[in-house]
Amino acid sequence: MKTNIFISQIIVIVFLSLISCNNNKEVSYKLRISNPIIKLSLDKTTKISTPPSCLYKDTNGTEYITFQNSINNEIEFYNISSQKLEFKIKPEVEGQNGVGFFSGYYIQNLDSIFITNGDNEEISLIDRNVIVKNKFDYHETKDKHPLKEFYSTPATPISILGDDLYIVPSCNRWAKVNPVAAYINIKTDKVCDFSSFQYPKFPGANNKMKRAGVEDHMSRCFDGKRFIYSFHFDEDIYVCSPNHNNIKRYKIKSKYINKVKILNDYGNLTPEEACCNPNYGNMIYDKYRNVYYRIAYPATSIEKDKKGIELLMYGRKFFSIIIVDSNFNVIGETMFPDYTYNSNFMFVRKDGLYISDNNCYNPHYSDDVLSFVRFELIKK
Repeated sequence: MKTNIFISQIIVIVFLSLISCNNNKEVSYKLRISNPIIKLSLDKTTKISTPPSCLYKDTNGTEYITFQNSINNEIEFYNISSQKLEFKIKPEVEGQNGVGFFSGYYIQNLDSIFITNGDNEEISLIDRNVIVKNKFDYHETKDKHPLKEFYSTPATPISILGDDLYIVPSCNRWAKVNPVAAYINIKTDKVCDFSSFQYPKFPGANNKMKRAGVEDHMSRCFDGKRFIYSFHFDEDIYVCSPNHNNIKRYKIKSKYINKVKILNDYGNLTPEEACCNPNYGNMIYDKYRNVYYRIAYPATSIEKDKKGIELLMYGRKFFSIIIVDSNFNVIGETMFPDYTYNSNFMFVRKDGLYISDNNCYNPHYSDDVLSFVRFELIKK
């Protein structure tokens, strides 16, 4: 009798464990709108549509949203607490401390600001007084592999591991070695590429008359241990060890996209067609909740009074955000309403994910104010 009771107890425990496991697998998450809202009164020459932008926290814990003002060739620092422009850093264009007209930047601290320049394969290191402390040339690796230009933006920011500065050189179909990633040792100036990880080739986008096509449409984030690459025309993401010798693929598919459509790579595509195309967007890491957010753009159509070129700048008509856990399982997906948010402007803070609602067709849109709405990650 005791044996039968013991066996019955074991069966119950196993059954409850299975239920618990199944429940854990079924748990899904969503992003829910919440307060507060950040509203920045922009400098008169700052355009809302011009990235890059990034967060910066100083040694006192003060948080800033920073923007590149391309017109004035400067970086603007907006205090999140006061929601006002606090100061600017304006690198010189020419001369001993000239960096040219820059396109992208990375702020390690105010005395270590890396400036990327689209005119050449060079990164300048400046301080808060815009004194050039060093310049790093990466046009060629130590193995004589040519590299193309790199822009440090929110989609492909510089990552620094020890003395190595990790970059994402642009695609070059004409080169025999076409690496997605490379690094510059800031102590020795040695440039190395990761030839084990080449730009993927997408069927239907193989126009050899161009140096690059849709391959350049991608993002990279770093979670402290791994680099995660999200190509906009690939359902899979690529998770790489820092040395890029260990590369794993994970399918991160939107439930709203049946199949990605490759954009016409022969120059006949209109902006309207591009902003209606089903494909994926950038992927960012949320270190506070240990999850990833991948943007997805389902197929759609736009009204005749809407301009495709504007929608491409201001975040498309609508989009969803796929929520991915630390093991790269999809644990939820949130769809956002039409003509409301700008998927090009979002960032993570301790209290949630902030997404700009400066879509050009949002009734509340303003050229003078850049606003961000906070979203919480919650269980359904």
